[in-house]
Amino acid sequence: MRHPELISLARSGRWKDLEQGWLAAIEDAAGDVEPDDYLPAIEAAVKANQSGLGETMAWAWLTSVKDRAPAGEALELARALLLRVPTGEDLRSEVLTLYRATHVGEPELERWIERSGLASGKSVRRALRFLDVGLQLKPGVFLLHRSEDEAAEIIDLDAAGGTATLRTARRTLEAALEQVIENYDLADPADFRVLSQLRPDGIGELLAADSVALLIGLARAHGGRIDRDEVKVRLVPRHLPAEQWSGWWNKARDAVKKSKHLRIEGRSPVFLVYEPGGFSLADETWAAFEKADGPKGWLEAVESYLRECRTRKATPEHRLLARIQDALAARAARAERASPQEAFAAALVMERLQGEGLPPHPEAHGLALSMLRTARRPEAMVSRLPDARLWSLGVAALKQALPDRWCEAFGALMREAPLAQLDGLAAALEEAGRGELVPPLVNETLADPGEHVDLCMWVWRGPALRTPLTLPPRTELFSRLIALVGPARDRGKGAAAGAAVNALRATVRNGFASHEYRAFREMLAGLDESMAAVIRRQLERAEGLGSVVQEEMIDYLRGQFPRMYARPRAQPWEEQGVLYVTSAGLRSREAELDELVRVKMRENAKAIGAAAEHGDLSENSEYKFALEERDLLRARVAQINFEMSQARVLEPEDVPTEHVGIGHRVTLADAANGGAVEVTILGPWESDLARHVYSYQTPLAGRLLGRKTGEEVRLTIDDQERTFRIERFESAVAHGSAGRGASG
Repeated sequence: MRHPELISLARSGRWKDLEQGWLAAIEDAAGDVEPDDYLPAIEAAVKANQSGLGETMAWAWLTSVKDRAPAGEALELARALLLRVPTGEDLRSEVLTLYRATHVGEPELERWIERSGLASGKSVRRALRFLDVGLQLKPGVFLLHRSEDEAAEIIDLDAAGGTATLRTARRTLEAALEQVIENYDLADPADFRVLSQLRPDGIGELLAADSVALLIGLARAHGGRIDRDEVKVRLVPRHLPAEQWSGWWNKARDAVKKSKHLRIEGRSPVFLVYEPGGFSLADETWAAFEKADGPKGWLEAVESYLRECRTRKATPEHRLLARIQDALAARAARAERASPQEAFAAALVMERLQGEGLPPHPEAHGLALSMLRTARRPEAMVSRLPDARLWSLGVAALKQALPDRWCEAFGALMREAPLAQLDGLAAALEEAGRGELVPPLVNETLADPGEHVDLCMWVWRGPALRTPLTLPPRTELFSRLIALVGPARDRGKGAAAGAAVNALRATVRNGFASHEYRAFREMLAGLDESMAAVIRRQLERAEGLGSVVQEEMIDYLRGQFPRMYARPRAQPWEEQGVLYVTSAGLRSREAELDELVRVKMRENAKAIGAAAEHGDLSENSEYKFALEERDLLRARVAQINFEMSQARVLEPEDVPTEHVGIGHRVTLADAANGGAVEVTILGPWESDLARHVYSYQTPLAGRLLGRKTGEEVRLTIDDQERTFRIERFESAVAHGSAGRGASG
């Protein structure tokens, strides 16, 4: 019996059932019992004036632990039980016995026990605190005042006289032990309050040698949780110069990631969270599970934990999995009426946990079946599952819940099922002798591929069915599918519409690429060149395929029809993906890039850091300006890198002799008055309109390129359109000084 059921029995006053269930649970659970889970049942019994039953339950539990656990673990449980059943005299005696067993060799033990009053009936809580704190007091131990911001160090202790001498930052005082224990808590030497008040030199030592220990001390001083800004306030500038803060914090943050006791949470602000006992994988998993929003997150928390266990070759903790299962059961019960879909998914996640060796949860499977039987469209419950890993469980539950009509439900489900599930659904229908349900679905789907893209891609891939299907030619089916990822596909408005289009495109990509593009290669084998040209245009326009899938499909097409891609050599100015430049222009761009990367971006990084030091970033204009400048610098660097990746240096031998080309200085004569004008055609980096140096990519250059001496052409020069005759042309590119001779 699980602890939620025991607590429910206690709250409903079913004492006999509670006692029987408790004894069975303790026996079955053996050592796998979490005190925080089971103590509430004892508390409920005691609050209901069932102290005798509470003591019986406590003794059964403690006896079980004593038989298998060390005395220290038994003492920890015994203390927790006595706090819940303070009237249990036998429990008091047992606690004292365990204190003696765990403090062998402590010369003043009996004196401490006598002073505590635990044996004489004093308050259990005060007596236990007296013992727990008092037995750790000795010279050199640090303390923190419970109500004042004061740290103290014990410099002398007189157990026989019942006094202690304390040193604080302001004074030295003598106090009774009872007063010390009442007013102070034990403190770690690295607690920041201790360091700052009593050991200031230790802060510098930890800053240099152990940043994690220092951050733990700061977190302790703030209740186990502190944000980054507060850390900075505490350290800068008193202990750390402002200019060293960023570097120190970055190194400290990396060290925190390796700590078992500290973790980083959040982004703005960033928090440091301290856990004295350390964060175990189970702790992290439970935290992730509690933060998860809905079934998909719950399942991911569980699956991440199981993956990590496999990586570490560790056995999953059944205690954690059972705790998650109980939490899921509670959430499913709450959601059963308000959100049946969430309750159904939670039940399936619980079933997933049974695959890890947990016993079947009494509510999980029955709840899943009940949800399906009462649903108006049970197949929709399965199709809306938030994670594909739950589908196999959902499909199995659908078949069990609807024994007389599961075939019809499977047929309806095929309309909405993901591609990976369709083979299994169709095979189940054929095995049941209901294969005739599939062809009408396929015909309906092909009429509107966008609404049932998974089923369409299943048909494209070639389903392994005995049932005959009437399908259109594969080229026609390809045209319907490729249109889904073309530029005309409306992305709609809003994030949800964009996500839906992205999901559709991913399904089409995966369907085409499956089995190494087998269906696509089979289609190409039956094409003639005219149809291949149509496929080529479709592929080139299918931007939604993504560059990788698009290029691989084009490569298959090129391999099947190489002549279609054989073209005569283009003129240099017509080449795609090539940017002709002079060596001087290239050196200029390289210098600009070097200046941007090595000087301006570094200066900008310093400016961002300096602006960030000024405080609230939301109203920091210097910080925002620095970020805007960073974005502009990055964009310029990206543009130059892209252009340089296309750059090809224009050599003298690249300049043609038979017609005007890139790299020529052209002498033009005005056809009306004979006036001469010189223009030079170079790359876009050398353009200088004032000197009549034009990029070969400009319209003016385009009218001259390829022409010969004596030809006439209409040009607009100096804002006047006139007819010019080409008198002569000569190379403007020389070895080692390309582009320097251009003049107007």
